[in-house]
Amino acid sequence: MNVTKVLLLLALLPLPLRAAEILVISSYHPANLWDQSYNTSLQEHLKGAHHLSHFYLDSKRQPRQEVEQSTARAMSAYRQLKPDLVVLGDDNAINALARPIAAQGTPVVFLGMNENPRHKGLVGHPQITGVLERPLLKRNISEMSQLMGGLGKALVLFDASEVSRTAIEDEFTTPDEQRVGQTRVNSQQIDDYRRWQEVVLASRQNGYEALFIGLYHTLTDERGVHVSEKQVLTWTSQHSPVPLFSFWEFSVGKGGAIGGLVLNGHAQGEKAAELVNAILAGTTPESLSPRAALRGEYVFSREELARWQLRVPPKWQEKAQWLE
Repeated sequence: MNVTKVLLLLALLPLPLRAAEILVISSYHPANLWDQSYNTSLQEHLKGAHHLSHFYLDSKRQPRQEVEQSTARAMSAYRQLKPDLVVLGDDNAINALARPIAAQGTPVVFLGMNENPRHKGLVGHPQITGVLERPLLKRNISEMSQLMGGLGKALVLFDASEVSRTAIEDEFTTPDEQRVGQTRVNSQQIDDYRRWQEVVLASRQNGYEALFIGLYHTLTDERGVHVSEKQVLTWTSQHSPVPLFSFWEFSVGKGGAIGGLVLNGHAQGEKAAELVNAILAGTTPESLSPRAALRGEYVFSREELARWQLRVPPKWQEKAQWLE
């Protein structure tokens, strides 16, 4: 009888007093620096000895048909694991899996969402909440213009993914050229790697004084084969005739971008962990409205600044993060 009472008591204990099973499903792949950053932060900020399992859709490097198969395998993994909570990383995973998983009664916390969650029916959903990702395109360009002592004309390059389109439309009112302060800004979305290379190489002769890269994870070559993001970044850094800045921290470093006022996965993981902790403590997801993470940090590569003979303004020196 005593054993029965103990087992009953344990079953009634709040979830935080036992280890929860958490499944993290990512849009990307294990080597992706954004994923590594938010996964590390998520683990660091969770309260309790919870167990995390990971599934990677690898949706940026595969054809649509294979991504659909990966999504089906993710749902199979979810059903087999029967987690207490699911974390979904970035728009592709969120769009494909948030509502199907929530329909099974499992709480869902998303992170890295560029799209408007209200348009997806996720705001106020009884089982879903999460963290929004809002790159600082205009503000970053304005700040880096100060670093360069003024920018007359700048080029913004993204891949042609839906996520990139959303990020650009969220900040730029027109798809082509517009003004950010005194800077004329042209934004382009490109899906072909060769075309990307052509645009980069011609940037100076076309009047651009700086290049800002966003996402470049879905570029393909002339055979339709995916080109790795590392290759794209390295080539762009080596061959750009003008200083190269970025909107995300994973692009910053020696052999990459100079830096900028960037987003990082660490802030996304930390904010997502706060939501997970609250839900495991008994708060309902619908009472936790989606919220944005930290609004950008100054991150710079010492090596790339030196290569382009640029100096960070004194007012940013103490609050900036320095690589190398």
